[in-house]
Amino acid sequence: MKLKENLELRNVCGENVLIPCGINSVDFNYIIHLNETGAFLWKEAQKGVFATESLLDALMEEYEVSEEQARKDVVDFIEKLKSQHLVESDK
Repeated sequence: MKLKENLELRNVCGENVLIPCGINSVDFNYIIHLNETGAFLWKEAQKGVFATESLLDALMEEYEVSEEQARKDVVDFIEKLKSQHLVESDK
């Protein structure tokens, strides 16, 4: 899967937020806030096509966290992206 275009991660007053950019930007009725882990995973996903395993590997390399906790965090992150329609199939 890959992230939809026209979304940028910005730090606003110490908060990590996703904002729409460009003429064809996503219609947001609210701002999406990301914690430090979410912001890290977003940056990793921005590198191109990603999968659960690639984000899992990156998270475990960056943070001292068990594989079980890292997998839970990555799966939760991807599910939230899907529920907000922020990802698309890479096919």
